[in-house]
Amino acid sequence: MEPVSAPRRPASSGAPLAVEVTSRCNRSCLYCYNTWKTSRRAEPREELSPSELVPLVERALQATGRRIVQLSGGEPLLRPDLFEIVEKLRAPGRTISLVTDAGLLDDGVAQRLKELGVGPVQPTLLAARREVHDHIKGAPSFDATVAAIIRLRKAGVPVSVSFVCTRVNHAHFRDVVELCFALGVQTVAQSRFCNAGAGADAAEELTPTPDMVADNLDVAAWAETALGMKVNVAISLPLCLPREEQRKALKLGRCALGSRFPGYTIDPWGRLRACSVSPVILGDLRSETWEAIESRARDGYFREVAALPSECSGCSLADACGGGCRESARSAYGTLDRADPMARAVNS
Repeated sequence: MEPVSAPRRPASSGAPLAVEVTSRCNRSCLYCYNTWKTSRRAEPREELSPSELVPLVERALQATGRRIVQLSGGEPLLRPDLFEIVEKLRAPGRTISLVTDAGLLDDGVAQRLKELGVGPVQPTLLAARREVHDHIKGAPSFDATVAAIIRLRKAGVPVSVSFVCTRVNHAHFRDVVELCFALGVQTVAQSRFCNAGAGADAAEELTPTPDMVADNLDVAAWAETALGMKVNVAISLPLCLPREEQRKALKLGRCALGSRFPGYTIDPWGRLRACSVSPVILGDLRSETWEAIESRARDGYFREVAALPSECSGCSLADACGGGCRESARSAYGTLDRADPMARAVNS
């Protein structure tokens, strides 16, 4: 008999539970951080069925008190039973969002997403120029993504566009914001390249400098004040990177791995990670209770990632920052005793 879960906790500050419903993808993004795309990790072959996956997700939601489920992949629209998963996860007071390239999204899919109350749908735009976007995506996709955004807006589905800052496209962020504004999209998630997973192979080409990322923060602040848009910084930054006025204008904070609300992620085979860019498997929800996995992780993994890097010692921002994105440091340097590679102190 399966162990009884702990009582439901208070809602965790709007933090989502990420569920990677598939490892399959129809793109070859240069920056892809999915750990299963690396040759170093052998992954299980068969993804869990809706009847297997959904109970694991429900247990995680009950244990954490989270009310937002973020479905991603791979490309989630490659699952023919995606809407079955959505239907099984629907519940009063619960939000279900979808991270997708959106290239497979036609009018029928847009209408079904509207009927099921899914939103926001989060397609990725990497530039307002077709050739730049398609180069980073590894496939012609710009036209299909823009068309999908228009379909979603027409169907009344909330849209939040994602932008990944790299060395290749950092100068295109303002154009992306302006295109989003023209399309009626009011929310943009701005992140930066993290050389995890398959993306590590393109680190030399893609890794932006701290100044490139800071320039994007200027654009983000401009978008909020001049256009009334909302720009979310999706991957935490070391607080020594932004200028003081940028820290005041934008919502920036400590890496979630050092907080009470990690970016828990369930992979297509029911295994739990602490965030989507982390390769570390905390446990297997098919064979372990949430309580057992979390207890072990608190004594081990989370204690390790919460430790302040030695090079940040004495920094006045250290307590609020924690050294930036901890898994970015692990990916870049192979150790957690280093600050985020975007830290000014590391690059000065």
